[in-house]
Amino acid sequence: MVKGQKSSASSGTRKKNARKAAGGPQTPEPIPKEKKPKAKGKGQKKEPKKKVYIPPVKPAPIQPDPLDTMGLVHQLPPELVVALRALGKKDPVTKAKAIEELQSKWVDELKREGDDSPLSFVLVTMLPVWLHRVPVLFTHPARRIRLLAASLHASLLRIQPVREATVGFIQESATIEHVESLLGTWCMSSYDIDRQVASFGQKSWSYTFSSQRENDRVVIDMDKLQTITSFIQKALLDPNGIYLYLNPVPPVAAPPAKKPGSRPMPASKSDNVEHNRSRAEGEEESEMDRNARLRVSAFGAFRWMLDSRAAISADSLGELTEFLCNPALWSSLCPAQHCPYVDMESFGFGQPLVRQNAWVLLSLLMQRWKGSLEHMLPILSTAVLRSAWIDTDVTVRNTMSRPLLLFLKEFPKSWVLDSAFNSPKHDADSDSEDSDTEEEKEADPVLPRGVGNSGSSLAYNEFLQFLELGCSGSPTEGYPIVIIILSTIPSSILSASRSSPLGDFFSSFWAALDGRALSSTERKAPSTAFLSSLLESMVFLLRRVLGGSQGHTVLLSSTGPQESSIQPTEAAKSVIKEQFVRLWDELAAQRLRVGEADAGKLMAQTLVTLNNMDSGLFNEAWEAIVGGVNDKYSVSVSLISSILKVFADQFVEETAPAIATLKLIGKVVEMSVSQCEKALDSEDAELSTHISSLIILIDTFGISLFQRHEFSLRMDDMIICHALKVLQTSYKLILAYLSYRDDPERCSELWHSILYGLSGNPHVILSSLPPLLDASRKGILAEYLQPEEDELDGVVERIFTQVLDGATQSREVTLIRQLLHTPEHFLSKNGFHNLSQTLVHSFTSRLVQALSDPLPELSLHLELIAGVLDTHPSVISPDTILPSVFLAAYLFPISFKQDVSSTATARTIWTSWVTHAPENQRSTISNLIKEKLRDLLTECSMQPKPEHIIQLVTEGCPGIQFDVLADVFPSSEELDSMLSDLPSEPAEPSLALFESLIPPAMEFEDGRLSGATYDRKGYSPYVRVVSTLLHVLIDSRQLSRDNLWALRHILALSDFVNDFLRVPSVPSGLLHSTALTSELTVMITKAHQLTTYLLTSLTEDALHTKVITALSDRSKTVDGLPKLIVDLVNHAAAEDTIRDSRILSSVLQHIFANATKGDADSWMVLARKFEKTAPQTSLSIMSSITRFAPEPSRLDRYRNELAANMLGISGNKVSTEGLLTLRKLVAVAPDPDSEVVFLPQQRAVNVMKACQEWITSDEEVNEEVESMMTLLFYHLAPILQNVPGSHWELVFDVIENNLEHCSISDNTTLVTLGRSLQLIIIIQDLVTTNKALRAEWEERQLSILTLVKNIVTSRLDDAGISAARSLCRELALSVIQDDPKSLVDTNTLAEMCHLLSDPSTVVQKTAYTLLHEAARKKTEYYVIEAAVDTEDAVTAELPMELLVLLQRTLQLGDDFTQENPDDSPESLHTHHQEILGYLLSWMVAFDLFIDASMKVRSSYFNHMRSLDIISTHFIPNIFDILDIFGGNKKAFKLDVWTTDEYYLDMYEPDSALSARLLAAHLYYRALVTVPALIRSWVSDCTDKQLLARVIAYTSSYFSPVIIKAELAQVRDSEASTELAATENLAVKVAPAASEVTASYTVDEHALELTLRMPSDWPLHRMEIRDTKPVGVSEDRWRGWVLGVQQIVWQQNGRVVDGLTLFTKNVTLHFAGQVECAICYSIISMMDGGLPQKPCKTCKNRFHAGCLYKWFKSSHSSSCPLCRSDIL
Repeated sequence: MVKGQKSSASSGTRKKNARKAAGGPQTPEPIPKEKKPKAKGKGQKKEPKKKVYIPPVKPAPIQPDPLDTMGLVHQLPPELVVALRALGKKDPVTKAKAIEELQSKWVDELKREGDDSPLSFVLVTMLPVWLHRVPVLFTHPARRIRLLAASLHASLLRIQPVREATVGFIQESATIEHVESLLGTWCMSSYDIDRQVASFGQKSWSYTFSSQRENDRVVIDMDKLQTITSFIQKALLDPNGIYLYLNPVPPVAAPPAKKPGSRPMPASKSDNVEHNRSRAEGEEESEMDRNARLRVSAFGAFRWMLDSRAAISADSLGELTEFLCNPALWSSLCPAQHCPYVDMESFGFGQPLVRQNAWVLLSLLMQRWKGSLEHMLPILSTAVLRSAWIDTDVTVRNTMSRPLLLFLKEFPKSWVLDSAFNSPKHDADSDSEDSDTEEEKEADPVLPRGVGNSGSSLAYNEFLQFLELGCSGSPTEGYPIVIIILSTIPSSILSASRSSPLGDFFSSFWAALDGRALSSTERKAPSTAFLSSLLESMVFLLRRVLGGSQGHTVLLSSTGPQESSIQPTEAAKSVIKEQFVRLWDELAAQRLRVGEADAGKLMAQTLVTLNNMDSGLFNEAWEAIVGGVNDKYSVSVSLISSILKVFADQFVEETAPAIATLKLIGKVVEMSVSQCEKALDSEDAELSTHISSLIILIDTFGISLFQRHEFSLRMDDMIICHALKVLQTSYKLILAYLSYRDDPERCSELWHSILYGLSGNPHVILSSLPPLLDASRKGILAEYLQPEEDELDGVVERIFTQVLDGATQSREVTLIRQLLHTPEHFLSKNGFHNLSQTLVHSFTSRLVQALSDPLPELSLHLELIAGVLDTHPSVISPDTILPSVFLAAYLFPISFKQDVSSTATARTIWTSWVTHAPENQRSTISNLIKEKLRDLLTECSMQPKPEHIIQLVTEGCPGIQFDVLADVFPSSEELDSMLSDLPSEPAEPSLALFESLIPPAMEFEDGRLSGATYDRKGYSPYVRVVSTLLHVLIDSRQLSRDNLWALRHILALSDFVNDFLRVPSVPSGLLHSTALTSELTVMITKAHQLTTYLLTSLTEDALHTKVITALSDRSKTVDGLPKLIVDLVNHAAAEDTIRDSRILSSVLQHIFANATKGDADSWMVLARKFEKTAPQTSLSIMSSITRFAPEPSRLDRYRNELAANMLGISGNKVSTEGLLTLRKLVAVAPDPDSEVVFLPQQRAVNVMKACQEWITSDEEVNEEVESMMTLLFYHLAPILQNVPGSHWELVFDVIENNLEHCSISDNTTLVTLGRSLQLIIIIQDLVTTNKALRAEWEERQLSILTLVKNIVTSRLDDAGISAARSLCRELALSVIQDDPKSLVDTNTLAEMCHLLSDPSTVVQKTAYTLLHEAARKKTEYYVIEAAVDTEDAVTAELPMELLVLLQRTLQLGDDFTQENPDDSPESLHTHHQEILGYLLSWMVAFDLFIDASMKVRSSYFNHMRSLDIISTHFIPNIFDILDIFGGNKKAFKLDVWTTDEYYLDMYEPDSALSARLLAAHLYYRALVTVPALIRSWVSDCTDKQLLARVIAYTSSYFSPVIIKAELAQVRDSEASTELAATENLAVKVAPAASEVTASYTVDEHALELTLRMPSDWPLHRMEIRDTKPVGVSEDRWRGWVLGVQQIVWQQNGRVVDGLTLFTKNVTLHFAGQVECAICYSIISMMDGGLPQKPCKTCKNRFHAGCLYKWFKSSHSSSCPLCRSDIL
């Protein structure tokens, strides 16, 4: 220091330095930090601050790595060395991976192998390296690093050899500095801020250290404690220095010396950033947070050290006293940035955990070292008092409460010490010796209101600020300790520099309320704590003032008692009056949100205390209360009554407070009653307010008020006279009167007055009656309060009716609900009974309506019913309501989307009744419910579905048991009756084409049922019941075996449904057209399954014998399956109906499978027995024997007998006996493919002769006979194929006659037509192997097939769906498809296009075969006509009939694979057929392009382009089917499918996959056939996303196939014959590049043309590259290239077409041929011709097509070159 210069250090600092020089204790001392500029204002008294010196931790040099110094790098495994090296890296990720590797690969492996493993030696060897790195890891900023390090350290020390080595290293090998840093960081790690890290640290510490001597542990003695303490002290005072000590910065090379005159080098940006950074790279915390974390750990370690020190020596703190006297340490208590008692930044600033741990340390010192704190009181007093009141952190405040109170109670003089520390004289030496102190001092903090600066205690000022802020935001925790704190503050401190100490104190108290410091979500508890503390503090201070001590009188005035004229008692009264007036005002204004009862208790306690102290003090307080009551009565009645009630309860009787309270209560009550009487008499607007005040008083004081006689009389007169008015104004007064007026007579008088008043004023019932109902429900009203007569019955009944009708609002509903719950006080018994019956009737009516119409609201009815049954169950009869409730509870939730609350209410009603009902009553109700369910099952108009009823029955319900068949379904007799009422004949005669048992139409009447009803599924009652029965039986096989009688109805249902599906357009009366095809199909399948199961599983021995015996002898009885068969035969024979014969045939089909020939003979005998009495039944039995039973001998004789009888039938009996004989012969005719011989040849010839005689007779043979005769010919044809004669002429004549008279649109002729076509088919099959028959057939073939073709081509626009019609069309197409060439001409395409719209998939596919050939014929015709047409008169166009099909728009919806349940069966059936027909139409359209010439192709193309059908119809429909519009994810994937081929025979009807594959194939054909039109759509598309999807889809699935086909066509010699035959031409194909190169060589020079197809070909143009032509002009060459482009790009040509054009042009050019002067091409792009039209003037030649276009565009016939007239 320069001599004469004044030192900048304070006097205290210089003294401490002097002590150091003298050899004093070497404890760390603080040094001042860099000074900061302070606010101006010299001359003001500023708070003095101590300057402390904190010696920085001496930077440690970088310690060498033991791996290198100890040579461990050569002793340890390389993998371990790498991991240990990584521990020294800066990157946290690298460190973490290294620690994890040490844990997993070495420590965990050793644990698995045991301590004897060689790995134990390896870990012991590497231990110095680990202990060298572990201090850094324990204090690392990253929590993960600390956690991994602590975990690994604990794991290492659990290994015995490693722990022993660690103990030895600490005690013997390690240096003092290493031990200090190792043990210090280790101990701090045990108290890490992270609990998990601390847990591992404590475990490892307990493994290694002990307070007692053990072999494998380090003993904690005083030396070790001093070592650890030294490190902890440094960590507490300078954590950043400790961190830098453990993590030394590498030395930086000195900057080079500056040259003379050189500019100073600016500091690098990186250096500044490194120096000033607050958060290092890769660290998880800032420097401030890191310091706080280290301090928290150090505080924890310091507390442990104190505990350990106490265990070793409990005498005193010893050398720790000076450290604990360091102000810097206790700055950890201060939350402010600038510590008020030491010149430095507070350690606790912004770090609640640091402050919290500092308070914990103080608590520990108070508990164990209380006697040693006397030396520290000067600094501790200021530190505690200047920190406690300004800390707002909740956790810190909770922690500080105990140590703060202990400290103040133990050392109350701390207030005086703090005041002395802050006195102006305290820093006199510093002021005189330090010239900079005026600038360094900070301004005094803002003092509370009324507090001066001169001589006041700053700690007390902060305490007042603490009160102003509502205990720093913690009123609930802070106010209870205020009285304790206040008790420690000396009066001198309270009165210092204040004119009104008590006023200032209470002003600070109330300032919290004024500043809304008590505002929070829960204000009651803080306000209560505030009031309690306020009153306690007031009483305490008054006791201190009135205590007589001279030292406390200073509280009255700052001038001292000897100079004050104020008496203590008067001053106390003034304080009491002021505080009670303020208190009452705040309570009345509700700014002080204290519970009224709590406020009353606290005030009562205070008043009792004041009365005990001095009655004058009580009187002063009571006068303030009375004044508040008088002033605030109108706005604080509740407060007044509640507080007076508490006073009355708390004060002891006969005492002054109790007497004063009773007097005040009487005054308040009299005031309230007078106001109400006056308001009721004068219609005062304040009536409601006055009544509310009176109610509060009555509710508060209760019955005690009515014990006052005067009050009771006044109340009786007032409330009875104005009953209705009082009720309308405030019902609470009525209830209060009835509750507390213990006089039944007066109460009943009031009640009757109210009821009469309501009945006379119905308009007020809704507003006035509900409160009384609610009181009745709660039991407030006495039982004697009942109506005299029926005052309210009529009014309530009208409201109730409106409520049930739904014509009211919620208020009326609520009123009725309450009335039904508690009617006793309001309705007469008769009135309540009438309401209940009305409710039952309304509910049952609504439920019946709900069963047939949309569900009405039932929740209100059910709720009301539940209420009545719950409170008055005897009013409603169970049998009138419970069946309906049951349906609402269990059926409606299944059938309807009913409100959940309604279901729950109904079920609650039902279960409650079931629980308590007697057994006989339950049985009665169950029968009623079963009857209702049976009616619902058969009634079609009801909404619940049958399956819902079955679900209800099978799932079961509480209290009722069901037998499904017996309880729900009609009995067998009832079902038989229902079946007998139905038509027994089929609805359509054409069904005979499928069922040979159906007789000709002339033999039965129309089987349609008129006036039938249907349910929502379209089922008639019979179908509805039997289909449900089928569903039940198919699910329960045992039930079906026990009820075989149901099989008759199941088979009848199957026949009905099958007939409907065959002719859905014909109304049968059993099923409506809306019935779903899918459900009906499933129904038939289930019926067949059940029939097969029952008839095969129940077969028994001698079944047929039992049946025949029972049928022959009616006295015989059988059971089971024989009984079923007997019953079916008897049913069929009794009525002989077509229906019963078909049912019998279905059963015989199964049982004949196991019959013997003897059994078949027995059945034949039975059939012959029924032949005359029941011919239809007889036919059914014989047909079943023929088809399913072994061939009996009687059957063959019967056939011959029938054939012989035909010759004896005369012409006039043909239509009767002859028709029946034909039917019998057909019925017993075996299958043509079987080995059974129908008839001998000669017998067959005789049958043919008989038929010929019938036809040639004079009697007219009707159509039914010819139809049956045709069917007989079908069976005789194979027998007669080798027999020559006129019988074949007869067959052909009958066929022609049938075809001429039959129409496919006429349902009555479909049977004959179908049989004729079947006969033709079998003849076509026979002629393939019979030459003689073929010759006869060929003579008649053309005429017959022409008739068949005419039938095929006929349109069916108005004909309905019919399976017979579809079968006839299929048969007709199969007849003509094998030899279509002779029948197909140029008009066939137009005539047969409509077949693609046929509802039959078979017809559609067969028709396409014919149309494919017709398209070829059509194109062939156009090609020939175009070739010979010289005037362009022929234009090839698509037929109009085909265009109609192509221009349709498919309505696919979101997913055409799903059926819409709302569609009709016809639409569901034709949905996929429409798609197939549309797709096949496009197949035909593209077939027209096959083998078409260029001119014809161009004409087709131009026609399509002019109609724009590709863009408007084809692409939208195809893309819709492929789901391309739905996005890439929804688009149909074609990865496993080929698109260039499609086999139509593999198309599956109703398959979305087949439709999509066919659509993909069509898109492929469009890309190949008309790519220009596809490209036109691409170029016009404005949706970029759609365009991108189309290009991606095409390039993925179609372009590769098309490119491959183009290249294959070029390589194919047959397809490119001209290319292969042209000399000097070489064609190269490069599949990888998708390009073709044509090279024509002329005199060793090559003309090359390369065509390269893009990846999305043909959506984008082909790239054409050409070399410089040799011997060809530029114009000519450009014309050739343009021609190739036009052929491929615009005219839909193939690549081979373009190359062929190019080759012809080149070849002819070098052959001397002249090109066309218009197109510069030798070969015409239109027709491939040469230029042959010359100009006589200029001699140039032109293509005819080019010249025609020129004439047409120029509107002249002049030459385009010389302009002379060519024509």
